Amino acid sequence: MKRAVIGALLGVALLTLAAVAAGADELTVNSILAAQQSGASADGIITMVRNPANTIAMTAGDLVTLRNAGVPETVIAAIWARIPAPTPAPVPLQPDDVRLVDFVRLIKSGMSESIIAEQVKQSGQTYNLSVNDLLYLKQNGANELTIAVLKATHAGTPTAPGAAPAELVFDDLVMVKRGFWNKDRKGRLIMQGDTLAWVDSGDPKENFAFQTTGLEKVWFTCEARTPENFCYQINFKIVKGDRYRFRDSHRGSGSNAAVTKIMEALRTYFPRVVFGAPDS
Repeated sequence: MKRAVIGALLGVALLTLAAVAAGADELTVNSILAAQQSGASADGIITMVRNPANTIAMTAGDLVTLRNAGVPETVIAAIWARIPAPTPAPVPLQPDDVRLVDFVRLIKSGMSESIIAEQVKQSGQTYNLSVNDLLYLKQNGANELTIAVLKATHAGTPTAPGAAPAELVFDDLVMVKRGFWNKDRKGRLIMQGDTLAWVDSGDPKENFAFQTTGLEKVWFTCEARTPENFCYQINFKIVKGDRYRFRDSHRGSGSNAAVTKIMEALRTYFPRVVFGAPDS
């Protein structure tokens, strides 16, 4: 009689285990406990767990539940071996220079690049950006102009502010002319000492020059783009005089390298120039 009962129970356990292994492709806490409660052996459950056709829908926390329910450690170890390791959350990059955190706050607040650049200039501080600092700024939306302005403050800059090199040439520019009869003109700007000279590509009679010491303000003309403004034109206002506007000739293809280089040079060599659009 006892043999018959034991045989019946073993048969039920084996049938239950076979049904789980054959029909279920996802093993959960409940399915493991059901197999154990039906009398399945630890080896039988381990075989089911190790079956590559089955998936494990459990976490490390579920193993505590199984252990408290009396599931053998050998079964728990087999389940643990098949639980995928959690993907670690990406660690936000931190700068070597902690002062850059404040600039990132300004950037994420939507502050314009010209205001941020002016803040850098007025702070009087220098920044020796490391590779980690550059990656941090780029990761957090800093544009090339802001990065260039920060780099220009470095005390190790070869040429001291206010001591411009013998000559800097800025190509790929269009001088924007105002008025119905006036046409925009292609050419280049040449920085020599504290003088900026316009060299017209078509007519030498259009050439002229002005002094940086006579500048009232310098500013960018930009258009809103995602994730940052695209500045394509640099503007000069002479004290009690004319205004000159120079547009990047590659604006249509999305480049503003020409006007950005001019602004970088002015901020580097003539930091006393007032940067920012005039009031009127």
